[in-house]
Amino acid sequence: MLARDGEVTWEAGARANIAYALHGLGQYTEADSQLALAQNLARRGQQDYVAAIIVNNRGDNAHRRGDLPRALRLFYEAREQFEQLGVVPPEVVRDLAVVQLAAGLTEDAAATADEMVARLESTRDAALRRADGFIAAAIVHLAAGNPERAVDLARRAARSSARQGHVDAERHARVVVLRAQAATGKVTKRHAKAAAELAAELTDRYSSERLDALVLAGRMALTAGLPELAAQNLRTAAAARHRGSALRRASAWYAQALLADQQGDRRGMLAACARGLDVLDAHAVSLGATELRARATVHGTDLAILATRRVALDGTARELLRWTERWRGTLHSLPWPDARSDGELAAELGRLRSVESVLGTGGDSEAERRRVEERIRRHVHGRAGDSTGRRRRFGVGELLDTLGDRTLVSIVGVKGERFHLVVARNGRLRHLVAGRVAGALEEVEYARFALRGAALAADVVAGPLLAAAEPGLARLQETMLGPVAAELGDGPVVLVPPSTMQAIPWGALPALRDRDVTVAPSAAAWLRARTSAPPVRQRVALIAGADLASSGAEVGVLASTYPDATVLAGDGATADAALAALDGAWLAHIGAHGRFRGDNPMFSALELSDGPLTVFDLERLAAPPYRLLLTACESGVGSPTGADELLGFTTSLSALGTAGLLASVVPVSDAASVDLSLTVHERLRAGDDLSAALLAARRSASDPRGRATAWAFLALGAA
Repeated sequence: MLARDGEVTWEAGARANIAYALHGLGQYTEADSQLALAQNLARRGQQDYVAAIIVNNRGDNAHRRGDLPRALRLFYEAREQFEQLGVVPPEVVRDLAVVQLAAGLTEDAAATADEMVARLESTRDAALRRADGFIAAAIVHLAAGNPERAVDLARRAARSSARQGHVDAERHARVVVLRAQAATGKVTKRHAKAAAELAAELTDRYSSERLDALVLAGRMALTAGLPELAAQNLRTAAAARHRGSALRRASAWYAQALLADQQGDRRGMLAACARGLDVLDAHAVSLGATELRARATVHGTDLAILATRRVALDGTARELLRWTERWRGTLHSLPWPDARSDGELAAELGRLRSVESVLGTGGDSEAERRRVEERIRRHVHGRAGDSTGRRRRFGVGELLDTLGDRTLVSIVGVKGERFHLVVARNGRLRHLVAGRVAGALEEVEYARFALRGAALAADVVAGPLLAAAEPGLARLQETMLGPVAAELGDGPVVLVPPSTMQAIPWGALPALRDRDVTVAPSAAAWLRARTSAPPVRQRVALIAGADLASSGAEVGVLASTYPDATVLAGDGATADAALAALDGAWLAHIGAHGRFRGDNPMFSALELSDGPLTVFDLERLAAPPYRLLLTACESGVGSPTGADELLGFTTSLSALGTAGLLASVVPVSDAASVDLSLTVHERLRAGDDLSAALLAARRSASDPRGRATAWAFLALGAA
């Protein structure tokens, strides 16, 4: 038996060696087949450590061919196997951090990278192994917005490599130092020349990083006023735009765009940006997790900024709208991942509810909750998308034809400059400029803080609080709308703000309080919602949380006005029952406490009798409700991510196909929410759409707290 085990192990090694050779030739599918055979042989020979290494190698193979869901799934599997063996090599942690970064999971990657650094610092590993690990961690922290941490790690790697004579590793580390310095705006001619020299000197050991080094050298040379050096490096980088993974090709297209821009070829620059974004669209479709799709858009940020800044400077209003829509609202423009038949996901979500409702909030249950959530994320991240899917194309003409008497205002913040607005009305487009981007977020937070105080205060206090908020609301209006506030016409208004500005209490702004206002993540999303057909059967679902004293009190009243409605309340308002009621409903109303999870928006939830109904649960719907009203606190808040995406409860429903949503952007009074809900439903039954019904609720609010509550709600979508 021992001899046979030895033969099995020898054959596993031989298969692995063949795979490595195929891997080096770029024959990744054949390499994976050999690694799969090697993995089975290692398991037969009870070589668990070898089998775990092969699983990790299969993950690296999947990453190199651009299959990120499979790479994540295999790296998570390898990590789990090593943990069961009681030893986790630093390289395994490094590989996971690298692929998490490629997937746009920058916070996860930074935490994984820090774990790797701690492991390397606590062991006496070889200098080259430590240097490679520190370099990988530096690259991760640079992408996560921690340039100081990146510089420290890269410099440590450079010093260690220099002492040991590892020239290639030292060069790579110095490239990362320069990247971090460039991120902080510290660019000189000396830096640019050093980056170009290092890019030229990187050997095959770091060939995958050479493209990034070339693009860096080109950008730094442009900034430092070295046009010939910039063109040389950008031209070399652009040559890779037709080969390699999607992320590498997108980087090469960015180099081509910079080169065309340098040469004064505006048309060529915009064409290169479009090609790069097309590559990233195909990449996003291959991902089966909503979170990964949203985060993957970050890889197109440089392309989007370059094109948008140009057309904002010298383009037409039509061009600016087209380019803003090109990289905004990707989640709404791509086919939605299908999770209806995912039994494992359903089971894990059930475990999550059990943990939260049965075990309480003690330390042990909190740790278990985190474990279950991590299993859910790992499972979903490994889900493959539909590579045959295509982005829905946006047509400016169709938008203008559909608007009717509405005015659409698309707002884009040009980085470091001002907000640019495209106003679409009466078949025409205008380009106007509003306030400065810098400081706008602080104004939004002040407005939300003031509105929250007024909405939750006693009536005697709410009035003075609203009066004190007026100057700030006027400033916010000037910043976001500028001259457009006086040119909105008499009809309904559709606002398309940047993702970071979605949670503005738009109904509180002076120019919008007495207007029919809808907010949408993109003009394409509004157009899709406006042209979607309501279900033939007008089925109504009314759902209340378990504690009717604090939330959902309006459901009992509404039940009498919808005699055929499905009504869920108390212990009957479970997650599974709610999903069944919501599936394909014409109108749904949920009165339950909400919980926004800024740390992980996909776990944002509504609290039902058996636990949280999360965004992951919503993805299991065969058909989302056509129109949904949420009286949960802050249910309209999402987490900005990627280039200009928003993750959260309402945005996911909108992307799934819900045409109209009512949600609040701050905590509000339960009692005042009841009055608002009844008014909105009365107007909906009279034939109004959601934004007109919300306007009626704002107008009918007779006391300061009621006004603050009505101002806190947004009509999202178009129904």
